[in-house]
Amino acid sequence: MSLAYYARNTASAERTRRRIRREGVNMKGDRLWTDEEREIVRRLAPDYDAMVKKLPHRTRIAVVSQAAKMGLRPKIHIWTASEISKLRKMYPTASAEEIVSAFPHSTWVNIQQAARYHGFRRARKPYKRTGIESLDDIREKCFYHRLTMADLDNMCKTKTYFTSMRWKGKKRVNYRAIGRAIEALDGRLSVQWND
Repeated sequence: MSLAYYARNTASAERTRRRIRREGVNMKGDRLWTDEEREIVRRLAPDYDAMVKKLPHRTRIAVVSQAAKMGLRPKIHIWTASEISKLRKMYPTASAEEIVSAFPHSTWVNIQQAARYHGFRRARKPYKRTGIESLDDIREKCFYHRLTMADLDNMCKTKTYFTSMRWKGKKRVNYRAIGRAIEALDGRLSVQWND
């Protein structure tokens, strides 16, 4: 290819750029960004919802793209090996507030996503106390053996008694279901009399 070929293409590109500036639309037919619109983006960044309201003729994607071109998009944090190690130690037992304060660069949702990506899990919380001693003992035993209430219902053939917590409210406790659960968990039922 000759140098004249490149010169011809350069001249054509320059003519196209002049025409775009003169007409105010690009080759696709979209309006060019004005200085006033760029100032709105600069002033309202990173609140994209407010930008879209102020610029109703621009799509959200166009606004986000313009903000990125202007260098106004927030920087994405890349997790370091030491931060991942620290998260591995803290994530199972520390409270959400402690973890967020230890990693001020990320929100709780971002921290959870990073933990999931690396395979970290929160420690299981024991079942809440019901105030009914036999039910609490059964639920404690299920927690110890890593059984869910759905697993217990399947073992006892009690439909959804334990899953849906049918003992709550003004309903009476189903002692037949409790007896089945005790048998399924290899327990023994005993009676204690108050004298």
